[in-house]
Amino acid sequence: MRNPLFGNRSAHAAISFLLALFFGGIIAYSQVSTASVGGTITDPSGALVPDAQVVLKSDATGLERKGGTNSDGAYSFDFVPIGEYSLEVTAPGFQGQRKTKITLNTADKDRLDFQLTLSSDTMIVQVSADSVTLDTTSPQQVFNLSSTAITELPVSRQDWTSVLQLGAGITTNGGGPSPAGASLSINGLPPAGFNLTVDGTNATSDPETPAFGFYQGPNIINTINNDAIAEVSIVKGIAPATVGGTMSGNVNIVTKSGTNQFHGSLYEINETSALDARNQFLTFKPRLTFNEFGGSIGGPIFPKKIFGFGSYEGARISAFQAVSATVPTPYLKSIAPQYANVLNAYPTIAQPADPTAISAQYFGVGALKQSDGNGAARIDYNPNENNLIYVRYIRARPFKINPDAISINARTTTGHADAINAGYTHSGHNWTSLTRFGSNRIRLQRLDGGFSSDLEELVVGGIDSEGSEQFVKSGHFYSFEQQFARTLGKHSLTTGFILQWQNAGRTDFNTATLKYGSTSDFVRNLPNQAVITFDLSPFNLRSYQYGGFVQDDYKITSDLTLNLGVRYDYFTIPKENSGRVFNRGVDPANPQLGPGFGAYLPANSMYSGDYNNFQPRVGFTLAPGGAKNTVLRGGAGVFVSPHPIFGGPIEEVQDSASTPFRITLTGAQATNSGLKYPLPRASYKDALADLQARGIVSTQVVNTAINSNFPNPYSLQWMLGMEQTLPFSHRLEIDYVGNRASKLNMTETRNLPNRTTGILPAPNFPQFRYYYAGDASNYNGLQVQLIKAPWHGLSYGASYAWSRNMSFADANLLLQTNPQDNDNIKADYGRTPFDVRQRFHSNFLWVPDIAGIMGMHSRRSKLLLDGWQIAGIVSAETGTPVVVRNSNSSYPSDRPDVVNGVSPYLSNSRSTRLYLNAGAFAAVPISPLSLAQVRGGNLRRNEISNPGLITFDATLGKTFDFTETLKFQLKASAFNAFNHTNYSGLQGNVASSQFGQLTTATPRTVQLTGRLTF
Repeated sequence: MRNPLFGNRSAHAAISFLLALFFGGIIAYSQVSTASVGGTITDPSGALVPDAQVVLKSDATGLERKGGTNSDGAYSFDFVPIGEYSLEVTAPGFQGQRKTKITLNTADKDRLDFQLTLSSDTMIVQVSADSVTLDTTSPQQVFNLSSTAITELPVSRQDWTSVLQLGAGITTNGGGPSPAGASLSINGLPPAGFNLTVDGTNATSDPETPAFGFYQGPNIINTINNDAIAEVSIVKGIAPATVGGTMSGNVNIVTKSGTNQFHGSLYEINETSALDARNQFLTFKPRLTFNEFGGSIGGPIFPKKIFGFGSYEGARISAFQAVSATVPTPYLKSIAPQYANVLNAYPTIAQPADPTAISAQYFGVGALKQSDGNGAARIDYNPNENNLIYVRYIRARPFKINPDAISINARTTTGHADAINAGYTHSGHNWTSLTRFGSNRIRLQRLDGGFSSDLEELVVGGIDSEGSEQFVKSGHFYSFEQQFARTLGKHSLTTGFILQWQNAGRTDFNTATLKYGSTSDFVRNLPNQAVITFDLSPFNLRSYQYGGFVQDDYKITSDLTLNLGVRYDYFTIPKENSGRVFNRGVDPANPQLGPGFGAYLPANSMYSGDYNNFQPRVGFTLAPGGAKNTVLRGGAGVFVSPHPIFGGPIEEVQDSASTPFRITLTGAQATNSGLKYPLPRASYKDALADLQARGIVSTQVVNTAINSNFPNPYSLQWMLGMEQTLPFSHRLEIDYVGNRASKLNMTETRNLPNRTTGILPAPNFPQFRYYYAGDASNYNGLQVQLIKAPWHGLSYGASYAWSRNMSFADANLLLQTNPQDNDNIKADYGRTPFDVRQRFHSNFLWVPDIAGIMGMHSRRSKLLLDGWQIAGIVSAETGTPVVVRNSNSSYPSDRPDVVNGVSPYLSNSRSTRLYLNAGAFAAVPISPLSLAQVRGGNLRRNEISNPGLITFDATLGKTFDFTETLKFQLKASAFNAFNHTNYSGLQGNVASSQFGQLTTATPRTVQLTGRLTF
């Protein structure tokens, strides 16, 4: 990467920087999972008080950390576990003070100053901490979800990721060709650019990319069960140099610990189709039974020394799930009997009114079975006030049988994940250290039912049978992290490092794909594209991360803090254990063809290393006039992500130099070689040998190519904002946030035929996928957030973001949508798939004291009137972009033309479900020689949008207090409570008879919960 602030740097300079940090003994690294609290102690005249004694005490465990003020009257407690605390200050000749009810959340940098009064009295004056505090020391943006929010707000099926959208600038419903679980965009940056941790160490559920859930979503429970979560925190914006390995932000989950008293819970959640509304696309309600159950227990093993906590959550779904697909009509089956094995596997439908229609949209149901189990256990050991040790384990075992419109092709998926994390915090005389170790092992297996019968993928006129596959992916992360913090005068210094090892591998077997440009070609069995995926035996890629940082928060005056940080990360090039990495460079005889057509590069050298990942960060906070109710903040910084294994490197592995993983043949190549339906897996080797013998395909055929200059993606971010306290315990945040992401993946299909002549640039090569760091995005947004601290049982919050997010491709780090024209990338400049122009989300929780308000205090009155609560989430968003393309073209991303003066949207779509006006788009002619459009269409990429959405989720609950500690809660939650029809699933293929139709909707669902706590 070419850093815009530092320019190019040599490998020697980078490594020297790391070695200097390491042997200097001050290195450390950590994703944010703790808090810090500090301040100054003054006397009545404002003079600093050195050598004052300060004690921080946990309300939950009773553990104390002792410290004192330095010569500048400053004190600091770093790496403090989140929770409720009290803080006591004493000094000779002064009256002591104690502040109680101090809430520390993840990434908090609370500043609590004390002004002592002269007195010889040893009595301690006690006051409550302010309910609303502002961050006066850091420009970072932090969004926290407490365990109360996750438990009490309406959260469907305990999925805590569904409420991340409550934060401004956080989009969880982004599109794009990404694996399930990686669709979180923070401040408009790539969905795979975030970092997911639990207690500060890697917690992804996919070994190839950051993800909350397993690949393609067989899990019900994301990452960890809700009862184990103490808090979820997202650090974004101008994060300190402690945050690394991410270009967008860090999502960290802090797990619960045991306390000095035993606490626990048991719960059951139930959802049945009897209480749900009917899906708007069905004439009946499919049967559904969902049960989720679990519990937790925590408490002292040895009081004030060793604490334990454990939880388990299980989930079961048995249902008939709505299934929709574009399916063949009886007419198509009658004119193409040679495809009977595939076409007859589709559900039978009546012929549409058009007697020659070859496809129609099918809405039906299929059998869904899904189960999940997630357990967590944690032990905390506190040998003395200066040392804290913990060990935590998470176990996940999802299973899913997913139905398909082709009933024989149901998909069975099983997953395994085991994550261990350990941490050690030590408090010295004037410094604190934090050491962490993490291990995260993931494995997923997937099998399509049609694989045993060689079900091939046929694509024609919007119909896509999708083929079948047997697939395994697995991997492991190990990490070691160290961090030190120290206060020196007005400087709060933190420094550290990370060493992380990652491996990822696959086993993959696929059936063939045959695509046809027209019905006549389909009938004549003349594909315009043939794809053969050769068996890929097990392999393993490994890579490493070495990183270090220094952060200085310099309090220049009592009003102004300057935040200065720099970090450096080096991510090694992935290497395969048996040397099976095959990337082709440039052919010297034909340099105009570009990479991918030359000889194989040396094994395990798929691209050059990037040593230029210096990441400076500068920020400030200003509290004008020393006021605590207004804070101005701003800054800028550079943030670097590694290349996900999914985003190119995984495709560089093949079984041998002469056996690619996949080849894509044009229609002419397929015809010349006689390849057509059927194309069973047993014939693959013979087909490849014949193609190579006849010179149609090279004996060293390319699979996927990556540009040898493949620098790490990075973002340059900047922001300016304000925090303000308002009456009645409100806090308002207003931020302008901007960023530019560079060196993002660009994915092209190379060796496409000339649009006019059909001639291939390299006739003895198939088409292949080519990755290079050519995409870029920009984001500009106004973000507003209002938070109300609990007051008389009422708390609420709201966020609004107005933004614009643009790129040249999908602004992703994974597999991108191809540009329409490889030679004119700028013509694809348009909205990112996760560009949501306006987003509003609000939430509230109210637990009214009805008996107290009515003055009724008898036990019967309190039993009937107390314990009620209502909660809700209101969401409103504009629509996400939709890719409009022409699948009849042999080019992968051809678009139609725009008909000027004709609106693309129909006004009666809510009644007809037809959203787009086909008359607003004009087809571009297809060349008979290339089977591609003679040119690209002039419709801009992602110009068309899905409809927007409006939802209201609500919960009504009642808690019964049997004793002071034994309680039972019963509540009902309705999601999309008013059953407002939110259509989506817009069909954007102009070659399909279903073009412009809306195919999915979200009906109301109802969930009942019973929870016993003790």
